[in-house]
Amino acid sequence: MATSMLGKWSLDSVAPTVALRIAERGEAAAVRRLAALDDAPALEGPVLLALMDGEAVAAISLPDRRVVANPFLGTRDLVQLLRLRAEHIAGPDPRRSRGRNRPTLLRRAA
Repeated sequence: MATSMLGKWSLDSVAPTVALRIAERGEAAAVRRLAALDDAPALEGPVLLALMDGEAVAAISLPDRRVVANPFLGTRDLVQLLRLRAEHIAGPDPRRSRGRNRPTLLRRAA
């Protein structure tokens, strides 16, 4: 199992440069490449991309929050950052918020 690339560095080493941004049209091939590496269907709609030292290593679909990532790199921390940033941009994940705001009905003790 790959370890996190972000967790490997220390004060004596150079930390990787991480960038999160909306993928541009010209980066569709990079997003498809990540999906192919991850053995997953291509992402649809607007995509938030995680780059490490300028290389696309993970992406999240803003509409459905599906994630694709390079399985040969430790991207767990980056995926967490992607999910957090996606929530800031597009609001809570629609799959997770279902039923959260419904009142809970309590049963009476018999």
